[in-house]
Amino acid sequence: MKIKFKSLGIFLLLAILLSSCVPRRLDKLKMKKAREDFDKEGLILQDGSFYPDKITEFDVDTYLKWYESLGQAPKLQLSKAQKPKALTKEEMVEDFNYLFNQLKENFPFFEVLKRDRKIDFLGNYDKYLSMVKKSENDEDFIKTISLILEDLNNDHTGLKDRDYVEATLEYFSKNFTSPSIYYEFLNLNRQVVRNRYGLSGIQSQRDTFPLDRRRAIFEKIENPNLEFEKVKEDIGLLRIKKMAGSEKYTEDLKVLRDFLKDKHLYKALVIDIRGNSGGNTEYWKDFLLPKLLTRPKKVRNNLFFKKSNKAKMIFADDRLNVEEISNVDISSLKLDHREDLKNFDLYMKDTISVSPDSSDSLYGYEGSIYLLVDGGVYSAAEGFANFMKHTNSATLIGEESGGDGITLGVINAVMPNSGLVFTYTNTLGYDPLGKINYEDPTSPDIESNSYRDSIMTIEKLMESKTSRP
Repeated sequence: MKIKFKSLGIFLLLAILLSSCVPRRLDKLKMKKAREDFDKEGLILQDGSFYPDKITEFDVDTYLKWYESLGQAPKLQLSKAQKPKALTKEEMVEDFNYLFNQLKENFPFFEVLKRDRKIDFLGNYDKYLSMVKKSENDEDFIKTISLILEDLNNDHTGLKDRDYVEATLEYFSKNFTSPSIYYEFLNLNRQVVRNRYGLSGIQSQRDTFPLDRRRAIFEKIENPNLEFEKVKEDIGLLRIKKMAGSEKYTEDLKVLRDFLKDKHLYKALVIDIRGNSGGNTEYWKDFLLPKLLTRPKKVRNNLFFKKSNKAKMIFADDRLNVEEISNVDISSLKLDHREDLKNFDLYMKDTISVSPDSSDSLYGYEGSIYLLVDGGVYSAAEGFANFMKHTNSATLIGEESGGDGITLGVINAVMPNSGLVFTYTNTLGYDPLGKINYEDPTSPDIESNSYRDSIMTIEKLMESKTSRP
């Protein structure tokens, strides 16, 4: 009897093991078969599908030629994510060197770091390499890389978490018209990335549209994103948490239109973007300001880039008009620290224009606008603050912003062995006054260190306007 129960137990154990192992083995066999098929048939299989890992076999010119040959985004072969294998010391060093070289070829603020923080990042290569070699496991390596990147003092640059990678894939899946964004979409769908973050990957969506690289930070936005409140009898306030994507336009538009219906009741409008770390430039450029402004506004910024493979891919997008610095006369431009430009090769005149949305009968606010800012205002939110100041569209009250808002956004890159995703900016952005926006963020017109003081200041300003003859 005992022998029968023992046999039955062994049988059940084998059944369980087989039931769990067989699917994994089948999945591995499918993945191997897909790779073999690609080796035989080339980049695109007969059924029109593509294996994202093949992206590593492209140089820039080959990729751009291949991209141009595509009539539509191919279906991706996305095998099931596996547990990432532990990195060897050699793989850690290789990943670090890949990251370091990417930054060396593209990152724009090394001279600013030397001036402002006395950090010679490129000169610290041996120090950083020694730190990496001391890493004992993946966790140590990730902590070390994060520590190294802290020296850059740039919120656009760093290792990214699972939520970011997943949100970026979702956003980029809507785009097939930008070669650089589509490249990053394929790169983030690679097996090594999906293994690292435990992701299934995502297919390109059928209905796609042009996207702007200026969406820099992908965060989940808690409801509500846009809030309105009456601060005083004749002062209204709009509070914006993030420069959101189009998924928030519908609910934010309801809040905005509710204010515009009663705009005649308010002599002043306060827009509070304190702590707004950015998001999507289109939020304020194409959504918010066309509803609030009563006349067109425009600024001109000047952007500079290093010539690199990444830059070549980005500027293959014909919507971006970039030129060789050697072919452009920039001598008349007022530019601080012009000596920094010796390290740059490409120039782009960046004109940002906003026109009132006259198709909306409620558009336009004629009263005074005040913008509350602080050190937490960054990236796309900083771009908004800078635009409002230099077009005289609002009086800025508060503290100096966080900066780095005059940019094309971020580049998403992947370390080859670990699959870790990191981002960085490649834009040296000058504002209309010729200041490097990262180094000299937007300063307020009136300094204030608290919300209460800011509102009291606005009240006094309104009283002085009312008392004028």
